[in-house]
Amino acid sequence: MAVSAALNIDVNQTIDQVIHLVTYDKKYVIEVANFTRYQLSRVGAYNDSENWPIGDISSNELSVGKFDCNSFSFGANYQIAGGSGFIQLAASWPIIGRRKINIGSINQSGNSPAQKIWDDMDDPSDKSTSNDSVRVRAFMKEEGRSIIWFYEIREK
Repeated sequence: MAVSAALNIDVNQTIDQVIHLVTYDKKYVIEVANFTRYQLSRVGAYNDSENWPIGDISSNELSVGKFDCNSFSFGANYQIAGGSGFIQLAASWPIIGRRKINIGSINQSGNSPAQKIWDDMDDPSDKSTSNDSVRVRAFMKEEGRSIIWFYEIREK
């Protein structure tokens, strides 16, 4: 079962400062740092294995989902409320294969954009994308015994 938390962040904080706000006591951690004035409203998901652990994300908020399991693979679709467009976030730790991360900016509501970005996910390398409202960066790192999938959202 995932443990979720939401922490206030400031647009001037660095990623290292934000990462050190979290206690890493689970094997896997999904973190979404919304450094914008926009709320990110979850409007879809694709859950191949386990469930995407984060719901809506307020402006200037770090949302964290922490969990222990054998494997997971999922994605989510967020609408930029007060801005324009959508962003998709995906993460995977499969039983067979390697860990993966992906992001997208398909301008559509529902589950299918999350599934498309999940389908396109193929490696653990850093990613970046943007739309009319935001820039998104995604990367993976290790902190103690935890593996972190980190998504940074900033205004354009």
